Amino acid sequence: MSMMEVAEALRSLSGKRALVLCHHFADPDGVASTVVLSEVLSTLGAKSVAAVADDISLPARQILEYFGRKVEINPELDFDAIVLVDTSSFGHLGSFGEKVEKFQGLKIVIDHHRPNEETRKAVDFHFVFEEYISECELLADLVKEMGLKLTPEQASMLLAGILTDTAHFRLAKPKTFLVVSELLKAGADYQKVVELLRPPEDKSKRVAVLKAIERSEVKRIHGFHFIFSEVGAFEGDVASIFVKIGADAAFVASEDKGKLRMSMRASEQFIEETKIHLGEVAEELGKIFNGSGGGHPGAASMMGEGRLKDLKRNLFNLLQKKLARYALGK
Repeated sequence: MSMMEVAEALRSLSGKRALVLCHHFADPDGVASTVVLSEVLSTLGAKSVAAVADDISLPARQILEYFGRKVEINPELDFDAIVLVDTSSFGHLGSFGEKVEKFQGLKIVIDHHRPNEETRKAVDFHFVFEEYISECELLADLVKEMGLKLTPEQASMLLAGILTDTAHFRLAKPKTFLVVSELLKAGADYQKVVELLRPPEDKSKRVAVLKAIERSEVKRIHGFHFIFSEVGAFEGDVASIFVKIGADAAFVASEDKGKLRMSMRASEQFIEETKIHLGEVAEELGKIFNGSGGGHPGAASMMGEGRLKDLKRNLFNLLQKKLARYALGK
């Protein structure tokens, strides 16, 4: 699998109706890569439409509004091909996933998360490059491989996606800075992008953090400290805060009418030492709870159906097993 193979698959869409689609509650990385790839396909002669499943996050909306771009939400699937970006499984498309999975046309996945074997079997082309921290970084290299040039606005959108998925470069790899350098040369406006991504003061987020602290449970397994908590929103933000204040890993979940959702975050030291991959943990839990999950070694999410108490029990049982293997290998 190489960038050249991806380029060939995309060039084959010339003259075809193509939908470029990303996951539900789309973030700047998902939205930017979706929009830019859709525009790239249009330059190649495809009749391309950019879309997201179910809904869009506030930061992604701000990016779209500033750059004057629009995406469709859960469009009719009257296309010859669907290209999934920043999406490792149909489950990450929320309520729209079942329709996409049943789509009879060409299905292509271009992603940077841990590969999902069920998805791999259900699509025609499955291109996954885990070495990339963000989908936008992957796409920037893909555009370069295809010999195409980005406009300053496209470069700025891709930069926004890289900044969010690397936590403003805290998770960046050396190659990330090479890609960013190319985007700046293409005209990306770094200061404007940073300004767009600066979150407004959000009282509801502060309340969510305080509630999560109040409801938190700290558990120690094989010398590592884990935090589990429950909130109704901002799960990922809260989990990141718990890791920043000292947890080796944090798991923040919500339950609403039998629907489960959980965000997971872990410190780099914990991942490096134990070799535990949170994307794998999320995928396993997603299967247990009739849902889906996936992500990166240090940041992942899952959703499913069931009770929060059962999710917590299964989570800690799974961590216990994985850490037992780690302890035996020391």
